[in-house]
Amino acid sequence: MNIQCPITEYYSLTDLSPIVNLKYRQLQKRIKLVIKKHNNDVIYKVSNKWYIHKSIIYEFKRIRNPIEYSLYVTIASRNKFDVEYWRVFINLFYKELKHIDNKTRLKYVIESTEREIPHLHFLTTYANAKELRKKLEEHYVTTNENGMNKKVKSVWDVKGLHKYFRKQNKPVLLK
Repeated sequence: MNIQCPITEYYSLTDLSPIVNLKYRQLQKRIKLVIKKHNNDVIYKVSNKWYIHKSIIYEFKRIRNPIEYSLYVTIASRNKFDVEYWRVFINLFYKELKHIDNKTRLKYVIESTEREIPHLHFLTTYANAKELRKKLEEHYVTTNENGMNKKVKSVWDVKGLHKYFRKQNKPVLLK
């Protein structure tokens, strides 16, 4: 006796949830957009339950837009500023960047040197390196004063930088 598994042509939202890795509520919101694109042959509703044809499952798949980081910054000090100092510093600096460009995002990590001196690394979507250096110097960091040192570089290897960030700590994303 040969038993075959029935191939489903239509999926309910509950069935679709694990396939596209979205929660039921997210699928309900997305269905409003999808129904405008397609006719009743591939998506329909019966007694308050949606049915979606397998040919349009791609419409429900999770879409993640990668963050385009532009600049990589390292700030270190010979003075032994603690981790809390760097946390306050980066949050204040981030707020200042958000005033300039509301869409700015920032990811940072605070790590320690071999001599246990904390320092800061961060990636930002803010693209103007000259303006960023100016803001750092105006308000926070003066090179060689109090032993502060900063480096601002363009990002060219985001995956490598993420890997570097994760070597000691998990990076913190500021949105």
